[in-house]
Amino acid sequence: MPKQAASVTKALADLASILASDAPHKTGSLRIHFPSTVVTEPGTRLTKAATATEPTSYSVSATALNNIALPNCDLSPVTSTTFTTSAADDDDTTAIPNISKYMIVALDLDAPFPSWPVLGPVLHGVQADLSLATSRIDPDDEFIQLDFGDESTRGSRSVVSYARPGPPPPSSPHRYVFLLWEQPKELTTAKMREVLGFVEGQEIGVLGRARWDQEAFEKKLGLKNVVAQNYFVCC
Repeated sequence: MPKQAASVTKALADLASILASDAPHKTGSLRIHFPSTVVTEPGTRLTKAATATEPTSYSVSATALNNIALPNCDLSPVTSTTFTTSAADDDDTTAIPNISKYMIVALDLDAPFPSWPVLGPVLHGVQADLSLATSRIDPDDEFIQLDFGDESTRGSRSVVSYARPGPPPPSSPHRYVFLLWEQPKELTTAKMREVLGFVEGQEIGVLGRARWDQEAFEKKLGLKNVVAQNYFVCC
């Protein structure tokens, strides 16, 4: 079993501190939006049925983004297609904002059993090229939605497709942690697959997901600190 990545250890510690706090609303810095429910509080218990379909979107706390360069520092509404045009010497030039992209990794930390996690962590998905939908900010909510794309583009954003949770029946609940990073600017989904040695269009099977070396993955892609995180449990 690979050593637990430092990023995972820190994320779990941060989430544990939220649960141990006196805050009236214990909210993780990343919300996971499934078709029938939204994971807000760390450790929320969900059924296999509720998590069978991949998340439809995510949203991230503006507080978690305080060290990230946003396209508009005051979080006033913009879109990823916002642009300005200026004329100089009768030549038109178009300046498009350099908007950050984000990526999410989902891991099962407890396979096959929490008391004996020799197959863990198991990779449950890698989603890339997510952008902040700052045009849809709710002024009464500090969370900003991450644009997940529609059905026609969603597949192209998956570096590794989502695998539904499936702890074996004798098992107690497994922890499924979701980690958000700012995506290195030079990385595209195709480049990530190339760096990781994945064949374009080829599904990653169980053997390729089990005993996932998360620390090596982060080093290969040049990932820095986790921006936001959350987890749920399922059995």
